[in-house]
Order: sequence, then structure tokens, then C-alpha cells
Amino acid sequence: MDRENNNRNSCRTQLMHGLLAGRTPIGERVWDMKCLIDWAIVNLEIDQSRIAMTGNSGGGTITLFSAACDTRINIAIPGCYFSTFRGSIGAIRHCDCNYVPGILRLGEMYDVAGLIAPRPFKAIAGRYDDIFPIGCVKYAYSRLREIYKIAEAGEACQLYIGNGGHRYYKDGAWPFLANYFK
Repeated sequence: MDRENNNRNSCRTQLMHGLLAGRTPIGERVWDMKCLIDWAIVNLEIDQSRIAMTGNSGGGTITLFSAACDTRINIAIPGCYFSTFRGSIGAIRHCDCNYVPGILRLGEMYDVAGLIAPRPFKAIAGRYDDIFPIGCVKYAYSRLREIYKIAEAGEACQLYIGNGGHRYYKDGAWPFLANYFK
């Protein structure tokens, strides 16, 4: 439908439709993940202590927010998303689906990620990512580490910086996941 209507930004359409109903794309995607986990628990033979989530960019967004809202997600590894709202989506043009109205009245991105503590969290970032600047990533990580230390889980919070741009760095994710899922 987007191509038929020459719509090159379907996220904006999704955002506008959601806002009319009092919802956001992030909220709807987090709900989808919750429903997927509900379904998997009922229909698949899974170990509920081994539910992990990772994704890059928009997948990193949904990883962070889903794990903050659903404690059944035991490990969160967002790729090329974790930063500050002010230094990334608040300062640099991003896809419209990244926005939650009024979120800065509640806290910064590291505060949202702090809801994941004490569960394992590893942010994956690209040193040269031009939409999630590494300085903002490092600052947000330093604030999140403080939250994890208060939760007595400092070792469970890590940052991997890949030597490239906005892409997924599997070498930062898989060893971390394997360590917890021995």
C-alpha cells in the first residue's frame, strides 16, 4: 500500500494513526512483543528463564522498551539505539516511529533502560554511528551503570563499541548472551 500511494515514510503514517487513537508505534510494538512471548510460553516448549531480546536500530528501540516493560525478557541487547533522547532522536532527524510524546518529562533513555536492572543489559554501538553519536552513548552508559550499581548488578551492564557505523555488531552480542545462557 505504501508503494501504491508513493508513501516513502510509512512510519509517519503509522505514528499519525496511532496518535489519533492515543497510541505510539513503540507502544504497539512493545505490545506485539508481549503477545509473542505470551504465545510462545503457551505454545512452545521454552525455558522462561532464557528469554533474550536483541535487535538493531528500530529493533534496538523495541528491545530496550520491551525489556523495560516486560520482566520476562531476561537479557536485553539493543543495537545502535541506546543513547540519550536529547542527543539522538531529539537532535538528529530520525524515523517518526522513534518518538514517545512527553517522555523527557519522565526521564532520559538511560532511565528507561534502568527499569531493566538488575537483568543483564548490553548496549551495542558503532563508533561512527552518525544518528546515535558515540559521545551521547558513552554518557548514557555512564548514567545507566550508576543505576545498575545501585541495583547491585554493575557487572550485568555492559557496552560494546564496534569500529564502524550504524549496523549490528554480533561480536558484541553473542558472547554476552552465551555467558548468561551457559
